[in-house]
Amino acid sequence: MRQDLNGPNSDIEHAFTICACKDKNKPLVRGSQATGGPMSVSLAIACPPGYHPVGIHHTHPNGHPVLSKADIQEAKKLGLKNMCVTVPQTKVTKCYEVGK
Repeated sequence: MRQDLNGPNSDIEHAFTICACKDKNKPLVRGSQATGGPMSVSLAIACPPGYHPVGIHHTHPNGHPVLSKADIQEAKKLGLKNMCVTVPQTKVTKCYEVGK
């Protein structure tokens, strides 16, 4: 799954749904995508047919690749087990298991 979250708008938050297929031999794919502001992004969780959401990948522009309390609460509220965060300026990505 390619992560092109480092485009010309790297100073605003971007997010996408991480989607998995029931067939474990198929790779993860990107679902719905959203662009927000400098401090937040709202994402409607959706996946292609045959896939289901397992997490969210989003950016922390000019920040750190660490989940905030709000990030963890949102993942748990949505029932998603995984969350990844990328800092576009450093291209550092970290993924976390947050539990359901």
